[in-house]
Amino acid sequence: MSNKTTSGRRIINIISIVLMIAVTIGLVFYGSLPESYNYKVGSVAESDIYAPRTFVDTYETERQAVIAKGLVPAVFIRSDNIADTNIDNVNAFFDLVDQERSISSTMDLTDEAAASELSVNVSQSLGATIAPEDLIVFFSMTHSSFRYIRDKAVTMAELIMIEDVNEGILTSAIEEQIDAFKVASPSYSTYADAIGIVLSKIMQPNSVFDEEATEDAANNAYLAVINDPVTVSKGSKIVSSGEVITEHSYSNLSDLELIRSGAFNFVLLLRVAAYILTIAFGLVVYHRSVGGNLTSNPRVYFMMLISFIVPVAASIYLSELSGRFCIFLFFTAIASTYLGTFTGFVLSISQLLVVWPMYSFDIEVLFINIIGITVCAAIAGRRDKVSSSATLILIPTLTCLMSAMAYGFFTGHTRDEFINSGIFAIISSVSSLVAAVGIMPIYELVSNTASPVKLIALSQPGQHLLKRLFLEASGTYSHSMMVANLADSAAEAIGADALLCKVASYYHDIGKLENPQFFTENQHDGKNPHDNLPIMQSVKIITAHPGIGVRLGKKEHLPQAIINIIDEHHGTTYPGYFYNKACMEAKAKGLEEPLVDNFRYPGHIPSSRESAIVMLADTTEAAVKSTGVSDPDSAEKLIRKLVKAKIEQDQLINSGLSFDDLEKVILAFKQVYAGLFHERIKYPDANKNSKS
Repeated sequence: MSNKTTSGRRIINIISIVLMIAVTIGLVFYGSLPESYNYKVGSVAESDIYAPRTFVDTYETERQAVIAKGLVPAVFIRSDNIADTNIDNVNAFFDLVDQERSISSTMDLTDEAAASELSVNVSQSLGATIAPEDLIVFFSMTHSSFRYIRDKAVTMAELIMIEDVNEGILTSAIEEQIDAFKVASPSYSTYADAIGIVLSKIMQPNSVFDEEATEDAANNAYLAVINDPVTVSKGSKIVSSGEVITEHSYSNLSDLELIRSGAFNFVLLLRVAAYILTIAFGLVVYHRSVGGNLTSNPRVYFMMLISFIVPVAASIYLSELSGRFCIFLFFTAIASTYLGTFTGFVLSISQLLVVWPMYSFDIEVLFINIIGITVCAAIAGRRDKVSSSATLILIPTLTCLMSAMAYGFFTGHTRDEFINSGIFAIISSVSSLVAAVGIMPIYELVSNTASPVKLIALSQPGQHLLKRLFLEASGTYSHSMMVANLADSAAEAIGADALLCKVASYYHDIGKLENPQFFTENQHDGKNPHDNLPIMQSVKIITAHPGIGVRLGKKEHLPQAIINIIDEHHGTTYPGYFYNKACMEAKAKGLEEPLVDNFRYPGHIPSSRESAIVMLADTTEAAVKSTGVSDPDSAEKLIRKLVKAKIEQDQLINSGLSFDDLEKVILAFKQVYAGLFHERIKYPDANKNSKS
């Protein structure tokens, strides 16, 4: 194919993909548009309205968030400054007491007079009001007792101020310290009440209101509700018939985009476009990873595009009939049949994701169809044998039914939901697959691909070309049957398309029908017409048979995959017998050796694993037959030699075969010959035991 043709095809593919994406976005957008209502706050609902999807109730969420914010209590924090001031004030109080004790002893004042003077000083210095009668006790105690009481009072103050003490617990904290003092120092318990009075009058709570922390706490409470919003499940009734539309219900309808605005919904279009483009990107990456085989056959490519878009368009209307009515298996059966199990599965899952928004992202739809697609792709994409139409319809249908039942059982469906789900699983599967099976003959006619159905039909002995091969070139027919056995075994060993290899082997030498007597397997009378022909004419006849086979294959409308194998089964090798004969003649005449390129087959080297397998099987069968190898070990040595020669001649560089694959191919060939060469049991001659 010329570069110009390849470039033109690539441009067409790109344009078609862009158009396909645009059409898909349009269909999904149209199918995802919810039913809208011309309601305002205060309107009366004419019918029940249910949530088409799970959504966040922003109105209720905001209301609860505001409530939570208002319920947050004020935040108080411990103030080191207040705590230190309290301790300093306690020390200052005892300094005043000590000072007054000294004055009273010098001036010989009574305890009452000293206590009154102390009360005034405390009020002036510390701003605390303590009655004189509560202070007399500090003048009646001894000097050592005073020092002890002072030390204990300061310690109590320090212990109290270590904690975060607010106004509500300051009194109880002081009482706890006083009670502990009474227990620890019972001989000084008479001073305990005075200490308690002093501490309660002088000390202030060290916990102060923190406006910033309180505001932060309120905001955190608000955000906690916002981040864990109130959600309304899909199917929940949000408005009842006859109900007045409130601000709350109007907000819910707006969030669900159910309020008719008259404006084009660009937001939904952008959402759909982003969603579809993401899926398309994944498919492009997959397409590149599999080597572009999705677009290698233009007929199949456009057939797949049509098959892909039909269920998408149909889903617009089917989803309105029921949220469980979907026909995704239609595309699965077709894609898997023509592109293989895995590619069919990938494309079908992509189609399911594309249509999923129309079904409101229903998990049940996703679950049932993923299971159904998996089974349908596995059956439709089999290459070892063709499943009947009944099997293709029945097994996926039963699978979808079981999936629906399993999902309903797990989620606790009611009896009516069980029945409804099961009925639509059957209807969806049967309608999808019957339509696919019914349209496949048209696709077979249009695409001319190597589908399993087509290959099985071509493998029948009554096919025109095979019948001609059997009658006109019986040796070539036998050779082709043996090549088919080898190719089939090798393909199964490496996971290639065994059915394609087998059927292509039947047809790989149909080009010999034009001159069958010029090929040794068809020369049964001992006469070789090449003995009377110039070497180059013989070479022309021999090397022409792949090209002749391609022309016959196209005339008989063989699938392109088989035509490719016919063209490539000799690659660009050359018939060694005639080249060596030409070299000997040139040497005898004193001439230079002829150019090997003049002897090569005009075909192409294998472009697929299947084509390479048929090449190796063809070479092996011919070599084993011509050398007379009769045991498996000798056959293996010969096979390895032949494979090595093909590698050295660069015949396998485009085939996709790895060295591990080649090893498996060699062992598979050996296994076939091991069965062919096995010794038969010698049965005794019955005549020897008979009596004369």
